[in-house]
Amino acid sequence: MANKLPMDQIRGVVNMGREAEESMGEGIHLSVLVDPTCPRWLAVAIRDVLVPERDARVEVSPVVPHPKTLGVDVGIIIAGRSESEVRSAIRTFAGARQHVVVVAESSLDIPETHMPAKLGQFVSDVVASEHGPLLERFAVALLDATDKDVSCAANFSFCRTAATAHLVSRCAAHNALMGIADFIPGAGMPLMTMNQINLGFDIAATYGKGLSLGRIPEVAVIIAAGLVYRGAARVLLRAVPALGIVIRAGLAYGGTLITGRMLSTHFMEGLPPADEIADAEA
Repeated sequence: MANKLPMDQIRGVVNMGREAEESMGEGIHLSVLVDPTCPRWLAVAIRDVLVPERDARVEVSPVVPHPKTLGVDVGIIIAGRSESEVRSAIRTFAGARQHVVVVAESSLDIPETHMPAKLGQFVSDVVASEHGPLLERFAVALLDATDKDVSCAANFSFCRTAATAHLVSRCAAHNALMGIADFIPGAGMPLMTMNQINLGFDIAATYGKGLSLGRIPEVAVIIAAGLVYRGAARVLLRAVPALGIVIRAGLAYGGTLITGRMLSTHFMEGLPPADEIADAEA
C-alpha cells in the first residue's frame, strides 16, 4: 500500500493534465454580427482580438434580424444605430437559449428587447468608449457566456488575464471551504495541494501549454508551496488555537491566491519557477 499510494497520486496528476489539455482543445464557435453603422474603432478592436491561436471558429457577417444559432457557442453583436436589426438578432439568440454579447460604444446603442427574465439571462452588454476598458469588459463577458473558458483563453490571448483570475478565485474559494472543514490540522492539505496542481494545469492550458515534461517543475513548485503553507498553519494554530477556523480558511484561500498569481506570472512572463519562488519570498 505504501508503494501504491504515490503511484495513485501520480496517475491522478497525469489525469488532471490530460483533462486540462482536453479543455484547451475544445472546439469553440463564435458568430460575430457587425452593424454597418457601428463606430469603426469598435469593430476593428473586436476584429483584432478575435484571431484564433488554435482551432476556434469565428464567423463574421453583417447583422441580420434572424442569425444562424445552431452550433454557435456565443453570439457577438457589435451594435450601432440599426436598432431594429440588433434587437431582432438579440431576441433570436436568446430565444434559442444561446448566449449573446452585445458590444456598443454607448448604452444608447443597445435597444430594449422587452424579453422575459428567463431569456434576458442569455444577454450580456459591454459598453465602452475606450480601447482598454472595452477589451477588459469584453473578455469577462465572453468568458461568462461560455463554459469553455480554458479553450477561449487558449485561443484568444486577451481573455487570459480574466480567465486565470476566475480559475484562481474559484480554486481559492474551494480550498477555503476545505480549510474550514479541516478539523485535524494539516489533514486536508494534500487535497488542497492537488486542487492547486489542477489549477496549475488549467492555467497552463489557458496559455496553450499542454501536458509535457515542462509541467514537472511547476508541479514541484506547487507541492513545495503546499508544504510551506502547511508548516505555517501548524505554527499559527499552536500560537492562537482559538482562531483555528480563521487561520485554516485564511491560509487555504491566501495560499491558493499566491500560488495562482505565481503560476500566472510564470506563464505570462516566461519566468523559471525558481525565480518565482524567490520573488514570492522577497
